Amino acid sequence: RVSLIDRRGAPICLSHQRTRARPAMVSRTTTRTARAAKAEGARHGIVKKRTLLEKLSNGAKKEARSSNQVVTKTKRERNKGVKAEAKRDGCEWTREESGDGDEGPFPGFSRPHPEECRSVTRVLMDLHGDPSRDWQSEDEDRLQVEVERVSVLDSLVGTILSQNTTDKTSHKAYASLKRSFPTWESVRVGDPALVAESIRVGGLSEIKTRRIQSILNAVREERGECSLEHLRSQTSESVKEYLSKFKGVGPKTISCVLMFCLERPEFPVDVHVWKIAISLGWVPARATREQTYEHLNRRVPDDVKYSLHVLLVEHGKVYQNDVKLLRPCVKEALEGRDEGRLARPM
Repeated sequence: RVSLIDRRGAPICLSHQRTRARPAMVSRTTTRTARAAKAEGARHGIVKKRTLLEKLSNGAKKEARSSNQVVTKTKRERNKGVKAEAKRDGCEWTREESGDGDEGPFPGFSRPHPEECRSVTRVLMDLHGDPSRDWQSEDEDRLQVEVERVSVLDSLVGTILSQNTTDKTSHKAYASLKRSFPTWESVRVGDPALVAESIRVGGLSEIKTRRIQSILNAVREERGECSLEHLRSQTSESVKEYLSKFKGVGPKTISCVLMFCLERPEFPVDVHVWKIAISLGWVPARATREQTYEHLNRRVPDDVKYSLHVLLVEHGKVYQNDVKLLRPCVKEALEGRDEGRLARPM
């Protein structure tokens, strides 16, 4: 027999050592097994988690695709409905040579014809009055003259304040700004927080303040004063090119300055004009607001641009952009135009 001794020199029985060793060996084995099982379980957990995430991701993708398909289908059905309604009322969309070559976003898209524009203008005048005669005496606010704006810069800032809000609210914001800061130089050097507070009623006051002061600083640096009166002597294209370099000044804002302030033959397109034009078939259903402006500004006759614009805006507000009252006159204008074309000698 082999004797073993412990650290203190006491003899140890081998059978006792084996008895004591076995639990230790089992314990180490159990520990290793537990650790391996835990690691394996963790790996399985990760795999399961990944699988679950992949399933969720795939489900989300399928749901998104399904949602997009529904939206696309809904939009397609809505556009088909507008086209079908237009066709039923004799306002079918046509593509023919317009005589403008390849100019504009929709080359060859011939509508609206001058007869349509003038016919719609007459009907709208019967409904809402003549803007150049009746509105001045009845309700000045409808023509945006609640606050006197005499300079080009007045018009530009006033139009910026009208973005994303109502005319009435933007007029209040403009009047409040002029009371707090009588000159554009005082607006330029004013505390941005105070300027924003003065126009807060119109919404987006911090954004509009940054844009207005940025424009004023650029004009002051370039011209030596806060004035844009030099634009009065420039062509409409030059005015567009100059104003479009300022952030927050888009086609509609520039077009409003040209029409209301500089009295140029322009046709601004806001959301009301845009929706009504699509419903009447004056632009394709896919047309954006900017494309609608580019197209209608070429197609609408100069002599009715001002009246037709303000009347369409008014009609859109009063009738929520509904065009049922306008379709008969459009149909009549198109039929009269077709009859005149057929009667014309070859």
